[in-house]
Formats: sequence, C-alpha cells, structure tokens
Amino acid sequence: MAEEKVKKRGGCLKWFVIIIGVLILFSACAAIFSGGEDTTDTSSESGSADSTTEQAAEESTEESTEQTAEEVTEESTEEVVEEEEAAEVVGVGETLTVDDIDFTVNEWYQQDSVGDVMSSTANDTYLILDVSVTNNKNEAVMLMNDFFKIVIGETTYEPDGPASTTANQAISPDNLGLLGEELNPGSSRNALIVYDVTQEVVDNPEKQLQVQSGMFGTQTGVINLQ
Repeated sequence: MAEEKVKKRGGCLKWFVIIIGVLILFSACAAIFSGGEDTTDTSSESGSADSTTEQAAEESTEESTEQTAEEVTEESTEEVVEEEEAAEVVGVGETLTVDDIDFTVNEWYQQDSVGDVMSSTANDTYLILDVSVTNNKNEAVMLMNDFFKIVIGETTYEPDGPASTTANQAISPDNLGLLGEELNPGSSRNALIVYDVTQEVVDNPEKQLQVQSGMFGTQTGVINLQ
C-alpha cells in the first residue's frame, strides 16, 4: 500500500511539472509572437514616416524649381518689354516708325498767337510742333491732329484743333494741316500742330509726344521733346 501511494504521488508530481512546463512554453511563444508583431508595426510606421518625408521633400523641390522658372521667365519678359519700349523712343529730328508710318518732329517752339489774316491767341501759351508724316503702307491712311498727344508722366495734353488749322493756313490758305488728311501710300505731309498749355508744360524737360497709327491708337510710339 505504501508503494502504491508513492507511485500515485510521483505520477501527480510528474503531471504537475509537465503542465507547468507547457504553460511556460505557451507563455514564451506568445511573447515571441507579440514582439514580432510590434516590430513589424514599428517598422511599418517608420517606413511610412520616411515615405512621407521623402514625398514632402520632392514636392518642396518641385515647387522651388517651378518658382525659379517662373521668376526667370518674368524677368526675361520684363527685359524684353523694356528693350522694346526703349527702341520705340526717339528725339527731335529723328524718325519714329509706327505701323509702317514714319513720324518726325522737325522742331518745336513757343508763341502767344498763331495765324496771319485770321489769328488765334492762346489762353496760356502755344507750344507748336513742326511735324512730318510719311505713309509707307500699301493703302491710304487718315491722319488727324488727335493722333498727336503731349504726355508728361500720366498727364495728357490734346492739340488745339482750330489753332492748328489757323497756324497752317497762315502758311497756305488751302493748308488745313492734318485735319482729316487722307495720305496715300508713299506720300508725305508737313504740318504744324498747336497746343494751348501753361509755361510749366513748355519748360518741363520730361514732356514727350505720343503718336499713333490709327483712330483707336492700337499702335503707338514716343518722341522726346527735349
């Protein structure tokens, strides 16, 4: 009987040890699997963060490149515009071509009145331009005094039409200047254009003559009046 009790106790102890070992083994396996999942998640998150950083860097580089290209294009455009504007400006005695029409200011001077038999007196003073126009187009063009404007900065001065007619008729009774003058291809005309302005305008070194090729002034040029 004593031997059977010992055997029973030994068997129970054996199974107890086996169960404890199995539990320890399961715990170890669970810990290993859990650690692997954490490692995988961490690696995935790290890879995602690196990908986001790289994408942001690429987008920043692309934006910087686009901005640089736009700035270079804008600077080039501004330089071209400035060169074109500079090429359109001439001085007294020089010819300016606008839309195949040549404009020349031969001289300018000041008077208080214009005319001969019929005369006109300025409210302030007259600034008189002696201009020449040549039509190089293959069709006739209509010329008007209003195609010639004196500008100082953003201020514009229009011709005095009646005074301009009076000044030209003093040269020849049939000479109306550029008032509705039809100029055929290859023809040239000389005329006086009169402006009733203040002495400050006459003395201003920045005054310019803006000329245009048609009624709507789609093409213009500038002649300095220094």
